[in-house]
Amino acid sequence: MDEIYLISHTQNESVKNLKVCEIEFLKFSVDLSKFEALVITSKNSIKALKFNNIKKANLKVFSIGDGSTKEALEYGFSDIYTAKNSHGNEFANEIASFLKDKKTLFLKAEKTVSDVGEILSKNGAILTKITAYKNNFLNLDKSLKPPLGSILIFSSPSNVEGFIKNFGKIDENYKVVAIGNATAKLLSSHKNLIISQKQSIDECLKLAKNLIIH
Repeated sequence: MDEIYLISHTQNESVKNLKVCEIEFLKFSVDLSKFEALVITSKNSIKALKFNNIKKANLKVFSIGDGSTKEALEYGFSDIYTAKNSHGNEFANEIASFLKDKKTLFLKAEKTVSDVGEILSKNGAILTKITAYKNNFLNLDKSLKPPLGSILIFSSPSNVEGFIKNFGKIDENYKVVAIGNATAKLLSSHKNLIISQKQSIDECLKLAKNLIIH
């Protein structure tokens, strides 16, 4: 049977897990009460608030997906809009009209593939961007490379980059599931690519397990 490898910071007991990079939270200070809205494209944005002991304020959170929403709820936010479209640029276009003339904070990764901040600013958001976290690539032993024929789930663009840095070009004998369009963009030349329509690892796992059935 084909093995499924989840290439992510998030572990899942139902499949094999491969960690190719790790999150480093960056130090920053911000007064959330000075903003009307918070935009998050990853649960790491909320984890960065926790890391820096940022006091919660009563503002509306715009979340890209269920994982980010869950993290925001656990932090204590209650007024949360969860995206109908969980792909980066589409998410930005979806929420842009809500944020026009609103003081908006966007907690972002050091390196991004999508243009969320640019889209929001262009559409009239009064935007402050803070780089809240970054990805550091791990150096892995080549023996950890998944066997050819495996199904690989990539949960972010950085995980694609980390895999390639460790193991080289992604062989066409792998079947690949990408969590969204930004991740898929780095895999666009791969012929066996499936893109999840929801930014959810659970959804990616369903797609991967369906590949085994078929």
